[in-house]
Amino acid sequence: MRILFVNIPAGTQEGEFGDFAKNAYVPLLRKNLALTKSPDTQIVFRFCEWGLGPIDMAYYRYIDHLASRMVYYSARNAREEGFDAVVINCFGDPMLWELRQAIDIPVVGIGESSMLFAAMMGYKFGIVHISPYNIPETEEHMAKYGVRDRCAGLRPIEGWDSGLEEGLTHSEETIKAFKSTARRLIEEGAEVIIPGCSLMSPTVRMAPGAEDKFPGGLTHVEGAPLVDVLSVTLKTAEAMAGLYQAGSGWISRKLLYAQPPQRVLEISKPVTENMNFRFWDIDY
Repeated sequence: MRILFVNIPAGTQEGEFGDFAKNAYVPLLRKNLALTKSPDTQIVFRFCEWGLGPIDMAYYRYIDHLASRMVYYSARNAREEGFDAVVINCFGDPMLWELRQAIDIPVVGIGESSMLFAAMMGYKFGIVHISPYNIPETEEHMAKYGVRDRCAGLRPIEGWDSGLEEGLTHSEETIKAFKSTARRLIEEGAEVIIPGCSLMSPTVRMAPGAEDKFPGGLTHVEGAPLVDVLSVTLKTAEAMAGLYQAGSGWISRKLLYAQPPQRVLEISKPVTENMNFRFWDIDY
């Protein structure tokens, strides 16, 4: 089974961003995914040269929305490339429903997957976010996914404006801030805590650079379990791909995910066939 992870941070393969992706970001993702990855699953991490750069850009919705079309172009030919499923590796699930409509293989997002899973782990969950600016979007998504009443609260991680990237290699301060924020959510009734970010979740789960103080990573705060966002999403992708391969029903094409007829596809080519996006991959 081959799964394509579409990553939202963008930049060229060479230079500062490429070094960050190859030497910090992807190695941490690999360690986290290795906890639950099926032996025969192959993962490819894809990055676009155009899109969101520094994390601050993701705080503002119009910038985030304009950049999200790179998700479609990253994954539109995934089936033809031999992939069995696509993971949108961003808690905001950009283009999730749209991409499900556009392509035939399963598409999952880390936001939807972790929230639905949290609703099975306990009655009420809380979300630790990367900034206060992302909270309104998540509230809208919870309504879309039908889990708004299962959420006890959403809070930005303490010191959210100090930069999360450093935590990928030196996580002690990030984990301390996360635990403090999680405790406040637990006081508000949260039984399960979701680290709401593809950077934050593997940071607290694997505790890079702080393994001596957090052996085994951070999995609970005062008895409340943390959702392992990447692992939950990977297993969701593997399960949906397995259903698809078995010929079982796995998606409805009636309304929300109805696919356009050939006539509409033809007249839409000036929009859907844009070839100005360039990508590069890192294999797992």
